[in-house]
Amino acid sequence: MSRTHDLLILIAALAAGVAQTGCLAEALEGEPAEGQLGSTGEALTSTNRLSMNRLSMNRLSMNGLSAGGLSPTGADLSSTELIETPEGRELLTYVIRCALPEGESLSGAHGGVTYTFPGGVGVAPDWRDEPLDPAGQRWVSACLLAHVNGYGVEVPISLRGEHEALGTTTTERAQFNAQEAAFYGNLFGSGPDHGMYACAGAAVEAQCGASSSAEVPWRSCGASEGCALAFAGPCRDLAQPELQTCENTSADFVEDCYTEASGPDGWSGGLVKYPEVITVYLERDDFNALYPGCAPLP
Repeated sequence: MSRTHDLLILIAALAAGVAQTGCLAEALEGEPAEGQLGSTGEALTSTNRLSMNRLSMNRLSMNGLSAGGLSPTGADLSSTELIETPEGRELLTYVIRCALPEGESLSGAHGGVTYTFPGGVGVAPDWRDEPLDPAGQRWVSACLLAHVNGYGVEVPISLRGEHEALGTTTTERAQFNAQEAAFYGNLFGSGPDHGMYACAGAAVEAQCGASSSAEVPWRSCGASEGCALAFAGPCRDLAQPELQTCENTSADFVEDCYTEASGPDGWSGGLVKYPEVITVYLERDDFNALYPGCAPLP
């Protein structure tokens, strides 16, 4: 069965699941309502997914936004060309959601319409009032990459990492028990840490085996050619623990990840290490739907 056929089945199945439950995925909580976006059609587009193209095409605009605080007045969004297009506003939705905590929001106007962007995760709360520092750039980048979905369908995700905003509950850990992948990089600027990376989590490596190197970029980029996301390898090689992408691989999340996996003698010199990493967990049924080419989780 072809990947295209699998993809069509997946989109139909996940869309039906959303319709049956009557609710959107966790990744969509806090999405601007129809009235905030100005039209029903635009609201449906904005709640669909964050695409890799949005990130790749709008890096320069995000650079300008990171150079100052998100809000010079405390309530109004700083001037940015991202608010001028539906695609830019979709990206802003995720940028603000990742940066600011739940309960906070920023608003901006364009063409006589006011758009409100709620916070949600909160990995860079200080960005509201001051420029985004390098660590904040990497945390926001990891969060944005974790929300990318090449299938065009959102599913619930659990975000975990060494950040106070990424705490979980016992119930959440039990519900989201399939470690999919970890994401890291820097979408801002052009320094040595600039780039977008992912490593395969325990569930992908165990269920997908040799195909894990293709599965993670496919989930993030879909069928598009030239995926900008670089796959670094397994976060932790289950068969050979000394061959892994991340130094610290706790039971719940990984951190200190490199741009490529280590060899028998460790990591090559000159590789960039990212302490700011977000590990994504999925529910079992969603994992099986997103990875139809892998052995299903029981």
